[in-house]
Amino acid sequence: MNRARLIFGLILCAAGIEQAAASVPLGGNRKGAGGSYDLYGCMLSNDYYVVNFAAYQFDPSQAKDSKALPQAECVDIPATGKTQISVDLLDLDVRKKPVALKILREDGQIIAELPMTVAKQGVLTTTVDFKTPGKYQAILSVDDTDLHTAPEVGALHMPLTVGLAVESTGPASRLSVLIGAVGIAIAGAAYFVPRLLKPRPADSTG
Repeated sequence: MNRARLIFGLILCAAGIEQAAASVPLGGNRKGAGGSYDLYGCMLSNDYYVVNFAAYQFDPSQAKDSKALPQAECVDIPATGKTQISVDLLDLDVRKKPVALKILREDGQIIAELPMTVAKQGVLTTTVDFKTPGKYQAILSVDDTDLHTAPEVGALHMPLTVGLAVESTGPASRLSVLIGAVGIAIAGAAYFVPRLLKPRPADSTG
């Protein structure tokens, strides 16, 4: 009975490992800084504010009269070059307050800035020319007298990557994890099962 329980437990363990590997989420390379990818960029938030962030890059080889819209990227921007940054203020009350937007390099140098203004349409847009691949940051500041919070304290920091390879968690990555998990389960079974099935020596006492 104990032998059968151990074998059954080993099978359940292997099945659990396989299920965990198969549940790795898709699309991880389209997320960043806690942003959830959708057709319009990604939603980002802190303890105070929530926005929808989107970056648009036009293909230089595309005809100027083309009506095709560029793909909305999240915080992992695929290439350098001129990029339109759009921040949609999802808090309706924030649309009535002065807001500012800065785009900074990793060393803190400001490469684009929108001064404090009331975004009546609820959207802040600016064009940034990313010269080199690397890490950048977009910072949204709100002059929020209702919360009695200084703009630098309540600021929403949005880390960006530009032209950097992002680790993929798509089907190929999931398959390698699954194969590894199954291999571990098989190796464990090969080690334990023969020992569990090995007949015990007869009891000579009696």
